[in-house]
Order: sequence, then C-alpha cells, then structure tokens
Amino acid sequence: MRLASALMSFCLATLCSAQTAPSTQPSAAPQGVDPQLWGRMVEINNRSTQIQSLSADFEQRKFTAMLKRPLVSTGQVRVSGSAMRWDTQKPEPTIMLVNEKEVQLLYVKQKMLEIYPVDQKLASLAASPLPRLEVLKKYFTFSQIPVAGLDKAMPEPGHLALAMTPTAASLREHVEQVRVLLDEQHGYILRAEMIDTDGDRTVIAFSNISTSPAAAKPLEMDAPANVKVVRPLDALQGNSDGQGKTK
Repeated sequence: MRLASALMSFCLATLCSAQTAPSTQPSAAPQGVDPQLWGRMVEINNRSTQIQSLSADFEQRKFTAMLKRPLVSTGQVRVSGSAMRWDTQKPEPTIMLVNEKEVQLLYVKQKMLEIYPVDQKLASLAASPLPRLEVLKKYFTFSQIPVAGLDKAMPEPGHLALAMTPTAASLREHVEQVRVLLDEQHGYILRAEMIDTDGDRTVIAFSNISTSPAAAKPLEMDAPANVKVVRPLDALQGNSDGQGKTK
C-alpha cells in the first residue's frame, strides 16, 4: 500500500471518527469561508459531538488513469474514540487500523502487517470527529458544493456537501481535495471523495450506519502470531529493522 493511500485513509478517519471528549465551541467563520455556511457546519458539529461510536458498511471505488474500470472493495468500518478499523472483505481480505499514532495494514492471506507512522503535525486530527471545526480549520478551507455533485439521488434538504481543500503543506503533498456529503440531522458522513496529487480519485459510500453506544469498545488489530511486520518508511530511510520481522 502506498503511503499516500494510507494518509488519505487516515484523513478520512479523522473526518468520521467518534467523539470521546467535549469539543471546543467553534469560533467565528475562518477567513474566506461563507459565514452562513459556517453556521450550518457549526450546527452539524454540535450534533456530531453526541456520537460515541459508529459502524457502517462501505463500498470504495478507486479510479486511476492506469485502469479502464475502477477498483472496487467492500466491507465494514467501525469507529470508537480516536481509532477506526476497516475490515475489507472483497476483493481480498485486509484489516486497516488507524489511530492518532499510526496506520496499520494487515494483508490477511499473506500474513503481513505494514505500519506507517502518522505525521506528528497531523496527530491532532485523529482525535477529531467530523466536523470538529476548531481542529479541521487549521488544515483545510471549506466551500459548499451541490449535493447532486456527490450523489444525484440524494435530496438537497437535510444534507450538506462540502469541498475541503488542504492548506497544510503536509496534507497538500498527498491530497488535492476531499469532498464529503453530510447528514445534517445526525452529523455523520454518507459519502466521501478524495482526489490525490497524482489525479487518482477514491469514492467511498457508507450504508447501514449505526451510532449505537452498545457498539463502543476499543478497536485492536487481530494479527496472527506469526505475522511479518514491515515498516516501509524505516526501510526507505535505510533502517535495516524496517525491512520486516516476524512477530
């Protein structure tokens, strides 16, 4: 898995993750953001702070110029606190656990676990649900887009579509823009689209969304005892320990 893909998944995790501590009341609209739009975002923020956990089915489509058809994967996602776990079932079983410290990606059949550290400058994002605006506004600027631009079947009333453009250099290196479709009543994401700096586009749709508190429990990586642990960034930096080891 490329680092850019890991970071984009981490970026999405910061937008979907559940709240574990009271958030600061958002201040006035940032420069360049429409005050009326900001007001709607603040209202959604207030609703999202009530979410303690979240689970949903997902379908991800990745579009790339190298392939005529998108790469499609499906599975379930669970969120608890500042951690998010993606259990992909098709086309190949993988498990990805994202928290404020690292991204862990387990290739189940290969028994290989890749670990990517999270940039410490972005670590504060991982503790934030969408839209914890006091944190997000440090890294993005916001503009409203038509709901139909993300889902033609979704009615405009009750939903808000946003384009989020990175302002932080550490994000701009990998992500060109994130577009999200929000359920205004419940305060969570229904659909997300990420465009990376290579021009690849990843679209994720969520369904069967549940925010039941009964599902709240710590999320862990269920890695087999003989898994091979690989830290690709350590290897790139010439650290021989990063080439892989058996756990």
